[in-house]
Amino acid sequence: MTFAISGDCCSDASCVAVCPMNSIHPSPGEPGFGTGASLFIDPRTCIDCGACADICPVDAAKPADESAAGDVERNAAYFADREPLEATDLDSWEPVSYQVWGGGPARVLVVGAGPAGMYATRELLLRTTADITVVDRSEHLGGLVRFGVAPDHPQTKQIIESFERLVRHPRVHWRPGTDAATLRGWSNDLPDGYDAVVHAVGARQSRRLGIAGEDAACTAEDFVAWYNGRPGATLPVELTGPRAVVVGNGNVAIDIARVLLSDRTMDLPAEVRRTLAAGGIKEVVLLGRRGPEQAAYTEPALQELLAVAGDRAELRYHARPAAWTSAGLTLDTGEVIAAGNLFTAIGFEGRPVDGLPFDAGRGIVPNVRGAVAGRPGHYVAGWIKRGARGGIGVNKACAQETVTTLVSASRGAASPGS
Repeated sequence: MTFAISGDCCSDASCVAVCPMNSIHPSPGEPGFGTGASLFIDPRTCIDCGACADICPVDAAKPADESAAGDVERNAAYFADREPLEATDLDSWEPVSYQVWGGGPARVLVVGAGPAGMYATRELLLRTTADITVVDRSEHLGGLVRFGVAPDHPQTKQIIESFERLVRHPRVHWRPGTDAATLRGWSNDLPDGYDAVVHAVGARQSRRLGIAGEDAACTAEDFVAWYNGRPGATLPVELTGPRAVVVGNGNVAIDIARVLLSDRTMDLPAEVRRTLAAGGIKEVVLLGRRGPEQAAYTEPALQELLAVAGDRAELRYHARPAAWTSAGLTLDTGEVIAAGNLFTAIGFEGRPVDGLPFDAGRGIVPNVRGAVAGRPGHYVAGWIKRGARGGIGVNKACAQETVTTLVSASRGAASPGS
């Protein structure tokens, strides 16, 4: 019996490395990795060994008879127009060799305990003998895994358990509730006693539509943090039914619509459930500025919405917002969509990091393979490095690249000419 990968896949790609038959694609380096719904298992070559299920951090790989409806068909469909690959037909990506490199950094500061920061910590543990200090302004590990993943996707949140194991390692010093800017002793552009800093601060600021009245809308940044119970997060608008408009064509927009139309039984904070019920939103217009062929949401995400919402969700495409007023959302055609609330979910962008260069157009810190331009000893990983794209597991390959760059530079400084 074949295995299949579900929509809860985080694209960690550990399964790619352990599959003896090269059955799991797209792998890192292949077109589509980190941008699609998940990885997929080719049922024609899968030998039912279960190695993928053993290593998957979010339990997304399952035997066919335990998979959710449609998962087996989705996996098979990915390979419909592709020739079966032999186990010896290697991809362009090869698993990293985890030898400890001598001459590397002695102490590294990792700023941010989300997926990018924790994967960077993992790579440093595997590749160096450094002591690693991890700081985060939050009291909690996980970043957007904890406070960004929809509450009805508990399997995805399981990856936090692996992060918790990392901070218990004797070479890792976890300092929650710490803003890196408050650390004392910064000299030579690095904190005293540290050889390098990895900035993994994410990119959670919502992009703006740039329309009149937008300040009265609710951004994905605010709404997602609120319904996930992030400490200090509040709902900046009053919910007013019966209809809401969500502008966006990705999974976050789908999540917002699903929460608004849920049956109030999903695992939400009690106050969130009460507020949603009192708001009386019964219909959602999910509005895409481009066509369905450019939609960034995945098929499993869309199916989840339709299962919850039925005919209470309307999908519209090629619609350009022009203004938001008390009457609703005015489009550039002059049409007005009557609604009580507007939610924007058109992507995220990074904020400037104190003391580092910043590319405002791309929302990133300029870097070369993770090394910050013009700032020796400073490195970036995750969305602040590459932009707000790619799922949780894509940060693993991103962190591998950054740590390889960091260690190579440290070795060069310790042993010139090596």
